[in-house]
Amino acid sequence: MKRRKLLQILGLIPPALLAASCKEKLPSTPTIVTGKVIDENGLPLEGAGLRLTGRNIKGYGGYSTFSITIESDKDGLYRLSQFVPKDTNEMSILPYTTSKVPISVGFGGYLSYIFLKGKYTEIGSPYNIPRSEWGKTTTLNYQFIKI
Repeated sequence: MKRRKLLQILGLIPPALLAASCKEKLPSTPTIVTGKVIDENGLPLEGAGLRLTGRNIKGYGGYSTFSITIESDKDGLYRLSQFVPKDTNEMSILPYTTSKVPISVGFGGYLSYIFLKGKYTEIGSPYNIPRSEWGKTTTLNYQFIKI
């Protein structure tokens, strides 16, 4: 470490290379997001869509590193599993429209809610999965209410 510091002081190691060598390692196990989707009556909701995405955010831009989708089964259950690509620095999950369960703000669609801190909260943007949860299993339950 002393040698690296000396080389940095002397300008022999480019700052970008030094930063890359100190970057936090990604998990070697997949990130698993699992849960249950219910309707406004508390019954399992089949066909609700969820999308897990990874992004590399750079300045004002960025790009997608992965995107996987799933629909809840007849019991309202879902399970997404993904190894985090090396260039990912943000991971999030968001409900999406399917032919069975359209997400909308107009008549005839569904509003989506996520269960966090003991209550359902309406979703206005993707839920960011904390980096500390990458490589682990996270349970996120949803409620879709027909408008």
